[in-house]
Amino acid sequence: MAPGDPGRDGLLAERASSLMWAGHIADAETACRMLLDRDLDPSLEGAVRVCLGQALLSAGRARDSLCELERASQSPLLTGAERAKAHAWASMARLRLLDLDGTVAAAEQARSAAVPVRDHVATSIAMASLAVVAENRGHLREALQIADDAVLLADQSPGRLGHRYPVHIPRGYILVALDRLGEARTTIETGRRISEERGIRWPLASYHAVRAYERFTTGHWDDAIAEIEAGAGLASETGHSYSLSLGRALLSLIRLHRNDLPGARDAAGTGAGQPPDATPRQRNWSAWAQALLLEAEGELAQALAILGGCWDRCAGCGLAREYPVIGADLVRLALAAGDPGRARDVTEAVTSVASRNGVPWITGAALRCQGLAENDAGLLDSAVSAYARGSHPLELALTSEDAAATFARQGNAAHAGQLLDQAITIYQRLDATRDLARAEAAVRQMGVRRGRHVTHRRAQSGWPSLTPSEQAVVDLVAEGLSNPQIGQRLYVSRRTVQTHLAHVFAKLHITSRTQLAAEAIRHRG
Repeated sequence: MAPGDPGRDGLLAERASSLMWAGHIADAETACRMLLDRDLDPSLEGAVRVCLGQALLSAGRARDSLCELERASQSPLLTGAERAKAHAWASMARLRLLDLDGTVAAAEQARSAAVPVRDHVATSIAMASLAVVAENRGHLREALQIADDAVLLADQSPGRLGHRYPVHIPRGYILVALDRLGEARTTIETGRRISEERGIRWPLASYHAVRAYERFTTGHWDDAIAEIEAGAGLASETGHSYSLSLGRALLSLIRLHRNDLPGARDAAGTGAGQPPDATPRQRNWSAWAQALLLEAEGELAQALAILGGCWDRCAGCGLAREYPVIGADLVRLALAAGDPGRARDVTEAVTSVASRNGVPWITGAALRCQGLAENDAGLLDSAVSAYARGSHPLELALTSEDAAATFARQGNAAHAGQLLDQAITIYQRLDATRDLARAEAAVRQMGVRRGRHVTHRRAQSGWPSLTPSEQAVVDLVAEGLSNPQIGQRLYVSRRTVQTHLAHVFAKLHITSRTQLAAEAIRHRG
């Protein structure tokens, strides 16, 4: 076919789309721009711009994406399916830009356009956008219902075409927020396997991001690190760079709590590869990590400014989902700066989110804010009890510390000691050495008597340094299983298995699976 031939243009447009779905995002962008920069068949321009918009969005360039998608949607030559996709991807771009009302409007346009032409991909994208908006507004059960419907429709679509968009990812985040963690892990793994089976590689790094988020939340921090590293490797291959922001924030928080301030600062920075447009969660968690790092460095005013700015942005855009995450730290910083008004306002907002969701950790966050704002030991003790009913160990330990300090000031040293003992036990399990040192110093300062307790510092190398997940991988290597087989057995990706093995090799100072199997047999014996 000669250059300019409509048939050739059509094949090149299909090639660009195939590159996008297969995870060659930069190549897809290049292919689209090459087509648009020449005398392209007008009937193909809209479809190529939609593909370009998808590529730009996946690369973390939401503003550029939205421009292309809006240009595409104005084309009179768009087919019904192409128009539905343009609106659907525009809803996602608006979500990244914190325009929740615009997101809903674009998603509803996409659904209206998709129904008559039975475009299952556009339907999945639109419903995912609506689910995330409901989640961000703090309506978690409504968000889950929309996500459940999206998964059901994708399952029922011909050839499961609806799963070309990863509808299980927003469902995973929502389930984590609801503390339904077993379901969250199942939906994340189910979605990842569907994407791999269908050859849809562009979102694979995002599965690692949501898995890292779940592992961090539940206190399995070494597993979270493995997922962050595996996801970063995939993102560098596919160009799906916007998924990196949340991983960096999580890594910064882990390093901060483990008293690696230079490492935390490095992870929280805006180095190479940082996308200019991130999701609301990524943006807010990055700000949260930076604020806590500044607090650790003694820059309380800057910490308050950053976290306060993050809160104000959330409030201005209706992102109530983040209130329970950052609320207690903002209350602490506001009280330290002599701003009880800010502390009260934050407390009221977090309490409102808690009242309409009834989730233990969110209730705990509201009670913690109230207890800090009112210096009320009873409220803080209730916050400890609420967190204990959920699966947020870090927050449980931090709140136990807050309550212990208040009880100690009231002269109730016995209960203060019990609370500090609980916090110390959790910090040891997390290897949160910075927090552990602070809690142990509080014990000494209060003169609180503790029960029999032996402090164990985790080994950094050798067999005792292996985490439970690393040990599980080692056991399966010793049985002769391959990385894909181990991933299937443990419900993780082969890349996560590969990352665990890299950590094991470094800790044991070995270089091969044969050496590892021999070490495993020796330790079993």
